[in-house]
Amino acid sequence: MSHSLSLARFLPYRCNRLARKISVSLSRIYAEKYGLSIPQWRVLVTLAEYGELQASQVTELTSLDKVQVSRAVAGLRERDLLLRRSSERDSRAALLCLSDTGQALFHRIEPEVLAWEQALLAPLEPAEQAVLFALIDRLELRLQGMHPVDDASADVRHLL
Repeated sequence: MSHSLSLARFLPYRCNRLARKISVSLSRIYAEKYGLSIPQWRVLVTLAEYGELQASQVTELTSLDKVQVSRAVAGLRERDLLLRRSSERDSRAALLCLSDTGQALFHRIEPEVLAWEQALLAPLEPAEQAVLFALIDRLELRLQGMHPVDDASADVRHLL
């Protein structure tokens, strides 16, 4: 019996399909309820996690491109969720951080998205969850070894 390609069993397709479903489901919390786009959500979470960053660092950490980060930052600034100040070290660079309002919004959304994640993972035992994340880590590491990927140019950045 020959092995032929079946889209339904092809790993890239399956991961993409799952990621899209996850993204749509999760976005019901931060998009529909709080009016945040996917890029805005990623920037918000990244700044909540890391504190003050340059836009280039946000780009790298979020797998968004420069234009997406720039638009997300502009949208968050319009809503007074983000502050921007000049860097003392590099006059060409700006530093970004969440405003008090941005921090408050993040802290309102955080328990909801964590509860959503737990509900998604509920069918898996804790040991299975650990294995799942370990396998994802191993596949990401393998991809880096096969062909180093510039995450900022990846076509799947819109998924989460």
